[in-house]
Amino acid sequence: MRSAHESRSATVRAAAAAPSRRQRSRWQREQQQLKLLYVAVGALVLVVAAIFAAGILYDNLVQANQVVAQVGPDSITASQLLDEVRPQARAIDAQASQLGDPSTTADYVAQQKRTLPNSVLQDLVDTHIIAQEAARRGISVSPAEVDDKERQTVASFNAAVNATPTPVPTAAADTTVTTDAAAAGSTPDQSATSVATATPSAATTPTAVPTLEDSAYGPALQQLLDQNHLTEAELRTVLERGLLQDKVSAAIGEEQVPAVQPQVHARQIQVATSDQANDLLTQLQNGADFATLAQQNSTDTATRSNGGDMGWFGKGVQTSAIEDAVFALQPGQLSQVVTDTAGYHILQVLETDPNRAVPPAQLTTARQKAFSDWLSAQRSGQDVKLSLDQSQTNWILSKLGVRP
Repeated sequence: MRSAHESRSATVRAAAAAPSRRQRSRWQREQQQLKLLYVAVGALVLVVAAIFAAGILYDNLVQANQVVAQVGPDSITASQLLDEVRPQARAIDAQASQLGDPSTTADYVAQQKRTLPNSVLQDLVDTHIIAQEAARRGISVSPAEVDDKERQTVASFNAAVNATPTPVPTAAADTTVTTDAAAAGSTPDQSATSVATATPSAATTPTAVPTLEDSAYGPALQQLLDQNHLTEAELRTVLERGLLQDKVSAAIGEEQVPAVQPQVHARQIQVATSDQANDLLTQLQNGADFATLAQQNSTDTATRSNGGDMGWFGKGVQTSAIEDAVFALQPGQLSQVVTDTAGYHILQVLETDPNRAVPPAQLTTARQKAFSDWLSAQRSGQDVKLSLDQSQTNWILSKLGVRP
């Protein structure tokens, strides 16, 4: 006799060999449900992948290409700003690493980095303004000029930081090398690398460009890059921008501040109160000696000992209030009391010259001021539109590893 288990197994085999309509229908439903489950799981995977891909796309394409500033025809995107910010962020990290335990400097580092997007954007706007003006004037910087500047910069850096530099001048002249910034402490926003100038030992000797022997140049360049936390491409960009700015600055300065111009030779008494100024003016009008009153009363330490003598100057050197007053006077005439941020002034013109050469130091200062004023006016002009918002700033900070 068969056991109950054997009977059930035989029944199952028989049913499998010749399933009933009901069984076939149930199996079909189960297969359909299984297919639907696979489809649902697949769809869910695709949705998750799509969301992830969309996030990457938005982060790396949409947000990266959002415009944070418009300078004339040039758009500055978030990714371009990020590229400019990164070298300075590296410099902050390197400086912080020398301060001690990272746990104690983390807040300081984060705070410093949070200021970078806005400050670097201002510099980048200036770069575009200058580049556009250079293009308008037909001014350019050649790769050879950047090469020369790089070699000069590396040689000057080497001379500044190494105990036994090995410069080989390209012209037969003794030179004294000075640097614009201390190379050991410079950062990318400080002209990057101690750009140097060479001063000839005699006025008739050609200026020598400092160089290094090939064997010393490579190590010196790498030391400069390491110390300033730059790549060579970033260094060359900084140098090229500096050269272009120098050329544009010179062009604007020469255009706006002639080397020969009308000038006055004047003197002043400067005091702190209106009452004192009016009292001194009355004394002068009654015949008091100007130089004596200046020595006794003027608060301007630069001119007091000389009886208030300001020397010769043209426009663009003194405050606009002083210039407006003295250029309206004839030799020997006294001004009324003139007020500016320095105090109260009484001015007297001693001489005038409609065509006087401007002293070199004064000319340099006036031309630098002309360029600075021009650049400031361009920044605030209608062609410059800043649109960096908090979400874009946060995106840049996240790329730097800083929590917004």
